[in-house]
Amino acid sequence: MITKTLRLNETSSFLVEWIKAPLRTASIIPSSEQLAKKMVKGLGADSGPVIELGPGTGVFTRELLHAGVAEADLTLVELNRNFAYRLKSRYPQSRVFNARAEQLHKLKLAPAGAVVSGLPFLSMRDQIVDEILDGAFKALKSDGVFIQFTYGHRCPVKSHLLQKHGLVAERSSFVLNNFPPASVYHIRRHHSYPF
Repeated sequence: MITKTLRLNETSSFLVEWIKAPLRTASIIPSSEQLAKKMVKGLGADSGPVIELGPGTGVFTRELLHAGVAEADLTLVELNRNFAYRLKSRYPQSRVFNARAEQLHKLKLAPAGAVVSGLPFLSMRDQIVDEILDGAFKALKSDGVFIQFTYGHRCPVKSHLLQKHGLVAERSSFVLNNFPPASVYHIRRHHSYPF
């Protein structure tokens, strides 16, 4: 359970960054603890390296650590310089990159068991989502999972992009206790897709 002071600090940080760049931050408050728990459900010490895209203030990062993922197994890719700086000081054993998620293919990463994404796919152009998926699935092990949440009513990855990359998406949970309510999707390679 996080303290009220930490939650208030994270909320105010998000609000400030949203005011500076609303399309980049995409939310005025960080995700709820309930959503964070659903995002990391099933991940743990045996998940292998985990890549987090758009960790922001570290709500999902904290839950990944609580789930048993080692801090040294975390790679955090954050575009916002202020958030990235805070993440580096809070999680010094993790690898923190102040970079765009679509540059993931340029980073030298060990094959990951999961990618956890807090990126606002619904406000991104298809080309950017396409590049992010390409980099993420090149960084994932063959049985790895890409975990994404959305405030929308459908999968945040359009069907033509899923098909292009040979992926299938499954809604794993719905979190009413989040503002706004959110759905969590698990995206994996389709078993019949040739690799």
